[in-house]
Amino acid sequence: MWQRIVCSLTLCLVGLAANSLANNLAGYEGYTKYTVEHGNENAFRYMVDLQTNDADLDFWLLTRNMSVLTVSPKRKSQFESRLSNLGVSYQVQPLMELMAALQANSTYADESGQYEEEEECQAADCGDSERPRRRSRRQARGFFSHYPRYSEILSFMSGLAARYPQYCRYESLGRSNEGRHIAALSISLNTRTRPRRVAYIQAAAHGREWITTQTVLYLAYELLSNLRAFQRVLQDVEVFLVPLVNPDGYEYTHTSDRFWRKNRHRYAGHACAGVDINRNFGNHWNYQGASQNLCSEVYSGTAPNSEPETSAVVRYLEFNRQRVKLSLDVHSFGKFIFYPYGYAKNTVPPTVGTLRAVALRAANQIGKYRGTRYTTGTSASILYEASGSLDDYAYGNLGIPLSYTLELPGDEFHVPSSDIIHVCKETFAGFVEFIRHASLY
Repeated sequence: MWQRIVCSLTLCLVGLAANSLANNLAGYEGYTKYTVEHGNENAFRYMVDLQTNDADLDFWLLTRNMSVLTVSPKRKSQFESRLSNLGVSYQVQPLMELMAALQANSTYADESGQYEEEEECQAADCGDSERPRRRSRRQARGFFSHYPRYSEILSFMSGLAARYPQYCRYESLGRSNEGRHIAALSISLNTRTRPRRVAYIQAAAHGREWITTQTVLYLAYELLSNLRAFQRVLQDVEVFLVPLVNPDGYEYTHTSDRFWRKNRHRYAGHACAGVDINRNFGNHWNYQGASQNLCSEVYSGTAPNSEPETSAVVRYLEFNRQRVKLSLDVHSFGKFIFYPYGYAKNTVPPTVGTLRAVALRAANQIGKYRGTRYTTGTSASILYEASGSLDDYAYGNLGIPLSYTLELPGDEFHVPSSDIIHVCKETFAGFVEFIRHASLY
């Protein structure tokens, strides 16, 4: 009897999660995920051309040796015929089958941020002084076991600032296309003084990369919860965090399209919308790996820094250019640490030795948690040439000495909820290493 009730409840919860997931997967029925191994230059060039110019294909990952992408039913036979002609091998998986498997291990908050969490201790077991601390730890544990919505993220950030007013300031860099705040946290040992150095870290420039926001929020939580342990790291350094650069795209992936990449800029008279924020920064804008096709996933916008999300970041970095020593843009997925330049394969920055050494140190720290191995280098040499990224802009235009893009681990954008905390913990070690090096400038 009890077993039957428990099973029924379990099936009900899985069904609710499935319904939540299905809302943002409408229209993807019949789509196929392809993992393509391409060892020759012709196949690689074909894939780069598809990503730049073909709006009907959605690339999740594109390296010189492999591509991961989704293809609609109407393009499937044509695409497979071309792959056969190129002589490359590939694996397929129905997209809905993949997402159904992932959702079984995932937890979703509704728009108000409500979700289930276990009680850590009963009232009789907790003393008065212990109860608030345990409640805080329990709430944080619950927060990093699911994917929060925009409003819950802002509540979490403002809550940290309220809990640690001497060390944390909550502010807004500006507003997005749809009017949402681009919220930020400033963390330092004393918010009344301005440290000489800033470590700037942002996430979720691409709406579908949910895990990136959680890693940056976890960094804020851990630093503030353990300030005494990180006093040396934070000495004369302000850690400035923007966990959700693209709030409109992020929300849209929860409500309408799980794999939406761009912002939500709408153009009158056009059905297609959005600009790729990671192609919109004003360094060699629209030079390589970007498109002027409004429907393309890598549409670079009408001009450099044309988007409110991009310009908000640019304003902050330009105003603080003498103080910012680290710029770190967090993306998903692939297990890469990139440094400039990404716009051209054979263009080497003058401080490449330092950039490489710091990247290797951060990768080593990340690997200590559970053995995750990152590849370091320029995105142009490991992936493909792409211009208009933050790392190229911060280093090339503003002279920020440590400028990187971090691509988190995973085999797709949807990291199972059970793995969120582990990605957060291992990435935290890398963040601290980057911040430590910023403190040396």
